Amino acid sequence: MDLQQQNQLIQFPISFNLKIISIIHDSEKSAFSRFDIILNKLEIIHDGWNYKPSSGGKYASYRVDVTINDDKTFRALYSELGALEGVKCVI
Repeated sequence: MDLQQQNQLIQFPISFNLKIISIIHDSEKSAFSRFDIILNKLEIIHDGWNYKPSSGGKYASYRVDVTINDDKTFRALYSELGALEGVKCVI
C-alpha cells in the first residue's frame, strides 16, 4: 500500500500527539511561538505543549496534542512546519 492509499484511509477529524524535532535556537518559548503561529493560521485546535531537549543539547523535541479536520489542513501543517528554519522532522 502506497502513501496515497494510506492517506485515503484516514478518517477526519483526527486527533494525535504531534512531535516536532528542531535545532534549539533561542528558548523553548520562542519555538512554541513559531509553531503556534502556523497552528493558529491553519485553525488547528492544539493544547498541552511539551518540550524535551536532547542529551547533547543541540536538538529538542516539542510535542502538542492537535485535532485536524481535513486532509488539506493535514498536508499544509506538515509542509509549513517542515519548511521552518531549524526543523529537522515532523512526526
